Amino acid sequence: MKKLILILSYGISIIIGKTFTVSEPPMVYIYHFVSYDTTSVIMHGGDADESQNKMLRLPMFNEYDIPEDKWYDKKNNNVMLGKPLNPKLVSAMLTSAVARNKHISIAGESMQERIKVDNFMTILKSYEYPKHTDFIFIGEINTVAAQYEIDLKLIDVSRQHIVASNSFHIPFEEISGLRNYIDELVEPLMEKIVKPFIGSVYIRVDSTSREKIRWDDISIRPLKKVVGFNLSNTVDSDFTPYKTITMDPDFYESHFAILEQYDEDDYRLVVDTDERRSFLSGNYHFRAFLKNNEEPFETDFIVKAGDLNEIHISLPYIPPPQDTDGDGIIDDLDACPDLVGLPNDNPDLHGCPQELYGNIKITNIWDGVAFELLKLSDSIEDSVIAFGKFQNNLLDINTGSFNYIYDDQNNSITIYDLPLGKYFRIGSAVPVEAFPGKYYVNMFFDSDTISLDKKGITRKTNIADQSKIDGREVIIYFDPFTPLPEDAYKLYFDDNLTYFTIVKVLGELHVVGFPINYSGNIRVKREGFLDSEIFIEAGSKKAYYVADLTIPENGKINQKVVDKPLEVKRKKNNKFLKLLRRIRNSCSNILTLITLGTIVI
Repeated sequence: MKKLILILSYGISIIIGKTFTVSEPPMVYIYHFVSYDTTSVIMHGGDADESQNKMLRLPMFNEYDIPEDKWYDKKNNNVMLGKPLNPKLVSAMLTSAVARNKHISIAGESMQERIKVDNFMTILKSYEYPKHTDFIFIGEINTVAAQYEIDLKLIDVSRQHIVASNSFHIPFEEISGLRNYIDELVEPLMEKIVKPFIGSVYIRVDSTSREKIRWDDISIRPLKKVVGFNLSNTVDSDFTPYKTITMDPDFYESHFAILEQYDEDDYRLVVDTDERRSFLSGNYHFRAFLKNNEEPFETDFIVKAGDLNEIHISLPYIPPPQDTDGDGIIDDLDACPDLVGLPNDNPDLHGCPQELYGNIKITNIWDGVAFELLKLSDSIEDSVIAFGKFQNNLLDINTGSFNYIYDDQNNSITIYDLPLGKYFRIGSAVPVEAFPGKYYVNMFFDSDTISLDKKGITRKTNIADQSKIDGREVIIYFDPFTPLPEDAYKLYFDDNLTYFTIVKVLGELHVVGFPINYSGNIRVKREGFLDSEIFIEAGSKKAYYVADLTIPENGKINQKVVDKPLEVKRKKNNKFLKLLRRIRNSCSNILTLITLGTIVI
């Protein structure tokens, strides 16, 4: 008895010479045709009653179709029993075998009840295929003796041409091995379809990417794919993971002239997770993840059939951080950027020579003085080393990571183990709060430049004495009142880089002992806002001014400058000036006299 199954593989229709690409791959459509064999067996019913004669068709029967009185034939091996081979089972195995080739897609399957003719070419020409059909698998299953014989043919639909034909047989008792038989037969045929259209891919890095590439964390997707009968753009969800391996020795024979140009550590072969190295020709998109959470590298590339195609990972060049002294510690972290040094856990000594440091001694620290010590640098911003004040016989100082000793007998401070270099010391008077938001300050400022140029040396810097200055009182009102407790206003003479006082939590400042013959600007600085320039006219009378600190640095420049005493402008009936007069008048004369008595010697 004979049983025939026609199994149809479907894909995109081609004309002679058409090239398959990753965007237009072969697609498989499984179609079943079933044919029943006409072989029959006649069981004789006996001479007495011929009505017991029975005809059985193979293989569609089992042992229960044979009368019990004839079972001796089975025992004597005179009867052979066959089992039907379900075409759907064979179809499923064939579909799996075809799908093992990643370059071929499967569109679907359908079932026909039976074939009434054996002319396969007639069937091919008459059947209404989908518009896009590439190849057909014809599978003919015959039951012969105690085995099945399966004959497979691969047919090019567009040319009505048999591309390949193979067969195998399998005994009934070995039917469990049918899948292996089908795999061994189908997989080479699928390779035969795609081999003319596949190439390989390798990744090459250079100095910009060599230390950043994660060789086994890459993904690839085609730029386009077939969805139904339409060609659509792919998206990130279409990415497939890949990895890399060392270059296959075969390529050193076929592509030696290309590979010999580069170091062997700078390129690797791209394979999928099953280590298959083939790619269907076409356009692809590549993504490689980089170390340290850097942005992934992405690019498009083309695979040409038969070639070893390159993906070159070249990243934008980022110059290394500057290291002026060449000691391996970048300037941003080097406390001594101009001197070759060593690493140090102390950030203020990190990058400094191990024994190249010195000490600075600040002397004549009198009650009411504030001071600040800065390290000067040509390559980076100046850094504050220490700051403090001495008020009411109490020292308030901050030296960061550096050690210091205070000599209360000689009113001096020594700061130890400072990196060699140039330093700048500022001295100013400490404002005294007489009323909430109202401060008095004596007119005083002093500065000095110190050079630590020898290891172990101690340099002294002496704060000038505060002498009584005959002068007038200048009152400055601030708009706005310092918004936060940590906000500070700094006051400078003209373009002088050294401020003469710094004040927090204030709205009104009285400068005592202001030179009567001084005619020029006082500059008030608020961080993030435009400086307020106040023009001071020479004179002996008490004068009132306003510092406008309300205009942001990036705002429109429309700065208000009050450059004449308030007494001259009282006729303008300014509401703000009226408020200032009320604040001033609210302070009792007694409190003011007491305060002045504590400040002016």
